[in-house]
Amino acid sequence: MERDSSQYMKSRAPGRVDLFNTHQDYKGLPVVPAAINLRTEVEGREAPGRVKVESMDLGERDEVDADSEFTGRWSDYVIAALRAMRRRGMRVGGAELIVRSGIPMGAGLGSSSALLVAIIKWFGASLGAGLTRGELAELAFEAENAELGIPCGRLDQYASAFGGLIALETRPPYSVEELGVKDLSLAVVDSGVKHRTSNIHSERQRELRGALRALGEAMGRNLDFPLDRVDWDWIGREAVEYLDSLSDVQRRRIEFTIRMNQSTKAVLVELRKPKPSPRIVGRAMNEQHEMLRDLYDVSIPEIEAIRNKLIDLGALGAKLSGAGMGGSVVALFEDAAAAARAVEGVGSRSWVVSVEPGADVIP
Repeated sequence: MERDSSQYMKSRAPGRVDLFNTHQDYKGLPVVPAAINLRTEVEGREAPGRVKVESMDLGERDEVDADSEFTGRWSDYVIAALRAMRRRGMRVGGAELIVRSGIPMGAGLGSSSALLVAIIKWFGASLGAGLTRGELAELAFEAENAELGIPCGRLDQYASAFGGLIALETRPPYSVEELGVKDLSLAVVDSGVKHRTSNIHSERQRELRGALRALGEAMGRNLDFPLDRVDWDWIGREAVEYLDSLSDVQRRRIEFTIRMNQSTKAVLVELRKPKPSPRIVGRAMNEQHEMLRDLYDVSIPEIEAIRNKLIDLGALGAKLSGAGMGGSVVALFEDAAAAARAVEGVGSRSWVVSVEPGADVIP
């Protein structure tokens, strides 16, 4: 594709690390992600016909539109974005697009949602739709959840659309508290073990629904609700004495949900300060990783080895990022120099990352 600078436009959308309340967005609980300076870019121009799209990272091209069938390839995300926009009454035409990404796929850094956000941002700008960040995030969520059928929550899409460090309330009307671009010295290490978010989410959600049914039977109450409609605060107050009646897995899934949410509420008090204490934030990261490992069973030996190495190299806190069973570890350090030294010493693909603004368009 030859570049015609008078017609070209580029959109960019960041990846993210999910710092607090991992695996809680599909339960209607608040989550705290941070957008990072690893980005996906979509550039190109409007053109007649269908959407011609090329992934520079994969070396693959495709030609699609909103009526195209899903094939299991990366271009399904383009189709899903087009369908979600059409569902909202947006008439998207043809285009010639190039996709580049600095976000590794399957690494727990929100690569799929960043791609969706970047695509929708590009087409929204080409249409002059004036999408708000919330509308952009919701369209990306609809594309991933409703169109592609991935049982995800809203954490990734909102993190990429809004940018910075945010506290997202994942029950309607999905409010966002912008905590700002904090001076957090973060490093990310890729375990090299790819994961499939849909598989992990589906299994944990199935287990949790079973745990709620069993808990409801023990309490003589109906708790068979959608996970994002459950009153988790009430369960935390009223159901603790009944947890021993559950199987070990059921008990741990409920306990995880309650304790992670309590931990997140506590660390948000610190994160709302102009200069949060890295040591307090780091302790909360460690606490939440241990719950992900011991109560939710989503860590693996490779993740534990990387995390232990980062702690040895001076990390104040380190936890898995993403759905788990692979992906990446995010670590917090006292300062950027300490993060850089750790990246040099960890021996895996890694980055020093900063908290960055959200999706944008460059004419």
